[in-house]
This record gives sequence, structure tokens and C-alpha cells, in this order.
Amino acid sequence: MIHAVTLANQHLYARQLDQMFRMRHTFYVEGHGWSGLTSREGKETDEFDDENAVYLMSLDPFGAVAASVRLNPTTGPTLLKKFAAWSDETLPELDSVWDISRWIAAPQHRRANNPRWPSNHQRELMIGILEFCLSRGLTHLTMLAESRLAERIAAYGWPLRYLGAPREYEGGKGIAVAAEITVGWHVLALTRMKTGVAGAVLCEIGSDPEAAQAPAALPLPTSGELRDLVAEIGFDRLRRFTRALASGIAGAEDRPSAIELFGAINRLVEAAGLSLEGQTGAQSAATSPQLGAGAQPAIAN
Repeated sequence: MIHAVTLANQHLYARQLDQMFRMRHTFYVEGHGWSGLTSREGKETDEFDDENAVYLMSLDPFGAVAASVRLNPTTGPTLLKKFAAWSDETLPELDSVWDISRWIAAPQHRRANNPRWPSNHQRELMIGILEFCLSRGLTHLTMLAESRLAERIAAYGWPLRYLGAPREYEGGKGIAVAAEITVGWHVLALTRMKTGVAGAVLCEIGSDPEAAQAPAALPLPTSGELRDLVAEIGFDRLRRFTRALASGIAGAEDRPSAIELFGAINRLVEAAGLSLEGQTGAQSAATSPQLGAGAQPAIAN
């Protein structure tokens, strides 16, 4: 699960917050040697660790922080605003746009066996970020990040747009870039397909430590939005993926998750009034054209 830590519940996460700030010191201060950072007693914090900050944490079975990230609303101070000169565009100050920073993972959770993909905790964190964005009605994230992180985010399939050219910082210690990330249902669907994380992962514990809330119920998109989502993923790609998943479900190591994902994709398509066999809900079998292996569907907006 991904825990959303806010001002309202951070008293329940004292150990995890302390660990996260120490991880930040080790990574940014000791590892990168960044100047201008505020670090006291082995903990790195700055002015954006304020009452509006939200931390998303992936915890291991023992409650230790495996991976975390910070988000700040752009209606207040943000890291990118502090370095606004890195952007060639006016930075947003909107309820629908938040700034993301301090994305970090414990060393043992930075990479899975396949070096091209992040660890399980990192994959869940990606889903948790998108679920949090949807639960708050966000449309975009902004960030100032090292170029290699921005490149990895884009490689995962997140729609990322540079706001300025990548630049060296601190005399060549690294290269950073200001960027904007589009978030939404289509990004969440694509990320679930790529990561294999099918179930909801976001949870937000209330003031009562005994009452952990279930993941926030996300508003369902309209059928028109679902049609756009399916169109963006690519109907034929989605169909081929679903068939491959169905054929491999019997031998899947995590069969319940595979079945859940298979069912979720079918419900998604059905809610859009479409069929993975090439028919729309408004068409009969007699009149609906069957899509060939390489055909592109005509999906109404």
C-alpha cells in the first residue's frame, strides 16, 4: 500500500518521517553533495516540508520506508517556483496542478532484477501517485528533477513535457530539467498495464489510528472519457494485451491479480460501449465490422 501522509495524520508516522528525512540526507547531501540544502542531525528538510506538503510512502512489511515522494500544491510555495528560471514558461498556480519532488527509494528498493524496471515498491509508488492525483482532481504535475529521472519517467509512459532546456547545475555535478507531467485515467491505465499493479494501492489513515480508511473512491470517468482513454491506449494494442493475458492466466504466478486486471480491462471497454471483439454496444453482430489484426477502430468522441 501507498500511505498518504498529510498534516492531519503525520503524528501517526513519526518513525517513517524521521526515516524518510534521513534517507534524503544520505541520498542528496552525502551522495550527491548538493550545496544549499538544510540538514540537521542527519535529516534533510527544506521550506517545502510545510503544512501543505503530502508525502506518499511505500512501506515494507516491517513499516520501514521503501520509497517516498513529496507533493506540494502550486497555489503555495514549491521547489520549482524557487528555481523558476529553469522554466521558459510561466509556472502554474492552480488547484489542479501540484509540484512533485524528493522522489527517493531505499537502496535495496531502487531496482528490480530487471534493471529496466523499478522495484515493486517503486511500481506501487507510481500507481499511488496517479491515484492520489485523481483523488484530488489533479490534471498535471510539475517538477524540477535530474534529467535521468525525467527520462525514466517518460520511458514508463507518463506524458512528460520539458518546460525548458536541460542545464548543468553546481558546476557540472549533474543535469536537471523543469518538466510538466500530464496525469489522468489514461495514464493510470497505461501504468497499470506496464507495471502489472492492478489493484488500488492508495490509503489515507485518519486521526483514529485503529481506523485505516480504504483507498479513496475515485470518480468514474464518463463513457466518452473512456472512449478517449481506449483510443489513446490503442484499441488493437489493448485487445492483443487482453488476449495474451487471458491465455497466460492459468500459469500466472499471481493469478488473482491477473484475473482482476483482465476483468478490469473488460469492464473498462464495456463501460465505453465498446467490445474487444471489435463491436460497439450500439452495434449488432450483423452490422458491426470485425477488426483485423492490423486494423484501426473508429471510436467516436
